[in-house]
Amino acid sequence: MPPERIYRTHAVVLRRHNIGEADRVLTLFTPTHGKVRAVAKGVRRLKSRLAGHVELFSRVDVLLAHGRSLDIVTQAEVRDPFLSLRDDLWKAAYASYVAELVDRFAEERHEGPESRVLFDVLVGALGFFDRLGMSPPPAADAPVVAVAPPAVADPAAAAGPVARLAARAVELKVLGALGYAPELHACVRCAVRLQPGENAISAGAGGVLCPGCARGDGSARPISVNAIKAMRLLRTEPFGVAGRLDLPERDMRDIEHALRAHLAVTLERSLRTTDVLDRLRAMLPRDHDDP
Repeated sequence: MPPERIYRTHAVVLRRHNIGEADRVLTLFTPTHGKVRAVAKGVRRLKSRLAGHVELFSRVDVLLAHGRSLDIVTQAEVRDPFLSLRDDLWKAAYASYVAELVDRFAEERHEGPESRVLFDVLVGALGFFDRLGMSPPPAADAPVVAVAPPAVADPAAAAGPVARLAARAVELKVLGALGYAPELHACVRCAVRLQPGENAISAGAGGVLCPGCARGDGSARPISVNAIKAMRLLRTEPFGVAGRLDLPERDMRDIEHALRAHLAVTLERSLRTTDVLDRLRAMLPRDHDDP
């Protein structure tokens, strides 16, 4: 049977750009259809019924019609607006990073189970950054809610170590969902389980190396046992674990460098939004525990 012309799905708005006088092309990520590009006709007009329902980073329910090159958004209703992701500079930067990360890995029209897992990671990450710094803070495994709870925001929270570690958690969860996660338990060369000591990690090799094998890998970087343990937790635990880890700056940087290199090897390119986060970090005072 031919596919239905009209279909309904949950989606997160990853990207958007204007075309014509009033239209907008959206890049949506869905749990059942993977990445979908669709046009929202007339959405930039003041009286458009779609306006406000397809904002960047928001989770929406959409009714789409199959088109020749682009699908067409016929209805949309916002479910999770994630408002603070557009009101806070740091949160907007992290949300942009998460969106670009998923966009780079996601396949168009992919209906496999990976899309569902990746969608859950995406929504969980956006929800965590949206509520970051709110008082009272969200529970570690709190579900995403449609209406943000009344709270007082800490404007410095998204510039701190919790946000930085949460970004590493997103990277590890996305890589894990798609089968690209670095090996963190046994040496990727000799398969010997890691022991406490001077171990290393190599993006080219695909994970951690024991001291003996590391000597033969020119790209290997030393990494502490605590950093490896933190990466394991960030990969498997809810995002709230980022608020319970207390790592020295050296370990924070080692994890960040290791995952940035791993992503560059996997994607064969660097993510553009890392430059935005780097520039923001460079503007922080020297005594700030920057991300």
